[in-house]
Amino acid sequence: MLTTIKCKYCGKEIEISEALQHEIQEETLAIVETRHQKELEEVKRKAKELNTIELKDQEEHIKELEQRTQKAEEEELKIRKEKRQLQEDKEKFEIEKLRQLDEERDKIIKQARETAEEKDRLKIAEYEKKLRDMSEDLKKAQAKSEQGSQQLQGEVLELDLEKALAVTCPDDEIIPVGKGAKGGDIIQKVRGKSGRIAGLILWETKRAQWSPSWLAKLREDARKEDASIAVLVSTKLPTNVDNFKLEREVIICQYHYALPLAGVLRRSILQIAVAKQTAESKDENLELLYQYLQSEAFRHRFEAFAEGIVQMQEDLESEKRSIERVWKRRETQIKKTLINVSRIYGELQGTMGNALPDIKVLSLPDADKS
Repeated sequence: MLTTIKCKYCGKEIEISEALQHEIQEETLAIVETRHQKELEEVKRKAKELNTIELKDQEEHIKELEQRTQKAEEEELKIRKEKRQLQEDKEKFEIEKLRQLDEERDKIIKQARETAEEKDRLKIAEYEKKLRDMSEDLKKAQAKSEQGSQQLQGEVLELDLEKALAVTCPDDEIIPVGKGAKGGDIIQKVRGKSGRIAGLILWETKRAQWSPSWLAKLREDARKEDASIAVLVSTKLPTNVDNFKLEREVIICQYHYALPLAGVLRRSILQIAVAKQTAESKDENLELLYQYLQSEAFRHRFEAFAEGIVQMQEDLESEKRSIERVWKRRETQIKKTLINVSRIYGELQGTMGNALPDIKVLSLPDADKS
């Protein structure tokens, strides 16, 4: 007979073999259930981890998108800011350029109006030409710097002298020499009252550093043109010349002495032309003229004469400020000038004798009666 025991699980009386079998089954089921539970928890854990990773990835992706969006917005903001800055800089640049142009124009006009001296009058003409050039450049939208060249300055000096000679010597023929042509800058054909040409004055203007080679060239040009005398007007004189000087058959002078010198040379050429009709030799009279022009007496007389005229010109400009004071000063200067002219006439008369015609204004009353 088989021994039975009460099953601790179901409470039934079972044989030992069945109980053992049942216990084994229960333990097996427990083991399987435990393993299944562990596997289920593992699956849940892995699923949870997977969900966490995906969620984290999505969060990072969203964060990355947000960063990209923020960066794009910042870049767009930066570009817009730079664009506005460029526009502002452009407007400021244009305004600044216009302001500088206005200031430069006002400065040039102010400098030109502040003085009436001969040297500054040339600068005014140069500045006015520069202003015209600047206006042309602005119309064509070309950014060109205004720099006065020596050629431009020389042209201004030449044109100014040409106009001044035409006004001072209306009876003479003032002929400008074309650009690139040889033979000085201006030819002055001195005409007498009859209209006949008495002689030629060849003028050359220079506005650069002094060069001794100018004298030889101008002397050669004067010979080719058969000129009576050659005059070199320069803003820069050699160290041995103060105001004017006859050197190597060429008269060198500063610009403000040019017009007084033109008057004296013109008068001398006309007197020589008259004297040629009675003189035995043309060379003799020219030699006397050159000797006189080289003498200290002529230099002193002409300096006094020219200084008087230059002073008169300056006083005429200041006439607006004090007309009565200028009239008195001018009266004294005219007397001084007449005295100097009389001295020059007397020296020429002493040199040329009766060949020099009488000038009633410079003659004594007793001499006229006799």
